[in-house]
Amino acid sequence: TFKPGSIDYNPHRESIQNLISAMDLKKICQISYKAILSDKTKTFYISPIKIFSHHDTIYVHAKLARAPKEKYVEPDFDPLLAVHRIKKVELTDRSFTYPESFDFERSFNKTFGIIREKSFKAEVEFTGYAAKYVAERMWSPDQKITQKGKGRIVLSFTASSKAELVSWILSWREEAKLLKPVKLVEEIQAAIDGMRGLYQGSKTK
Repeated sequence: TFKPGSIDYNPHRESIQNLISAMDLKKICQISYKAILSDKTKTFYISPIKIFSHHDTIYVHAKLARAPKEKYVEPDFDPLLAVHRIKKVELTDRSFTYPESFDFERSFNKTFGIIREKSFKAEVEFTGYAAKYVAERMWSPDQKITQKGKGRIVLSFTASSKAELVSWILSWREEAKLLKPVKLVEEIQAAIDGMRGLYQGSKTK
């Protein structure tokens, strides 16, 4: 498939191959990673659990592992890393045990959004093409779609990422309107005001 803005994964083949080997052999990896908003590359250790694709981006879901000779501290989160931001993957001689309780569907297909934040209920009104498109798809297992007349629906569902939800709603322009939660409605209003400010006074040539 091809989409504008796609990522070229050819330069990242070695990282992907090493991650797959680490998963097969159940070996802890030392990785060098540069986050999107960071100027520095950080080095840490992970136990890679799952590699998957979302919106044409390949991610590795992992458990944080301790550095050699350091005391183990229970991490407060599990890393979700974009593979194209990994600079280097090295297998260590240390092994890890695959978590028996891990369920990919329960972890990532339970709510709207790939970012794991505190889940919340959302309601969005769709019209026109957006209403037809949204009604054909599953956005969270507990979703409810209510018809509000011809060409208009309200989608009630569970989300876990405010940033992803805001971006998704704005992508539908005037065909989507967030109803709940109210605080997020205010954030979208502020975002629209900010975008309006970019174009006020500009002249089209």
